Amino acid sequence: MSVLLSGWRGVRAGVPVLLGYVPVAMAYGIAANGVGLSFWETLLVSVFVYAGASQFFILAAIKLGTPLSGIVAMVSLLNARHLLYGPLIARWLPPSLHRRLQAAFLLTDEVFATAFHAMGQQPANAQFAWYMGLGLTAWLSWIGGTIIGLVAGSGLIAQFPQVDQILRFALVALFVSLAVLSVKRPMLLALFIAVPVTLLCLIYAGATPAILAGTVMAWLCFSPADSDAARNDVIEHNHDLGGGTHGKH
Repeated sequence: MSVLLSGWRGVRAGVPVLLGYVPVAMAYGIAANGVGLSFWETLLVSVFVYAGASQFFILAAIKLGTPLSGIVAMVSLLNARHLLYGPLIARWLPPSLHRRLQAAFLLTDEVFATAFHAMGQQPANAQFAWYMGLGLTAWLSWIGGTIIGLVAGSGLIAQFPQVDQILRFALVALFVSLAVLSVKRPMLLALFIAVPVTLLCLIYAGATPAILAGTVMAWLCFSPADSDAARNDVIEHNHDLGGGTHGKH
């Protein structure tokens, strides 16, 4: 499979992410106008930070006059969950450090959910190109949505104030749907353990610690090796059945 064809298949896989990212990025662009950031400052944050929740936090922190060091620390904490995402898809990435850093920059919650669900189904020599097609589609859609929000968002919100909340909900709906599609039987035990841990932390410690605690607990309880072994057993079983049938003929 050619690199271009593999990349195009990744782009197609990224269309649902694009549809979710554009409205949320528009909401970010609109909110940034209200904080007083310039067009280029707002756009460069989307280009280089590229993290939805963190970007909205940055706007809130600027409005409150939070020191730069505090903003950097909190954004790093919010994005720490990506350190747990990486190992789960690393087996499908090339060993080259340069390419892995490229993949890491494009990694978001929604890109991870899509890649974890479908990347392993791609041919081995096509997986990186597929991932880059997916990741670049998501990144460029976020940048494009930010530009739309900066250019046209203020007028839209002025006429329809409720649109701002609707735009932000699009990302939540997208991630929930992708997460549900990614659930497989070997994950159920980890999910059953992680969910109550997350809820308890949400009640007593807040949203960010709850996300990190739930992610760590699920990561500790889930064993990809078990999933791989189960899949290999199924493949071998099917092969044996096919071989037996062929022998009868």
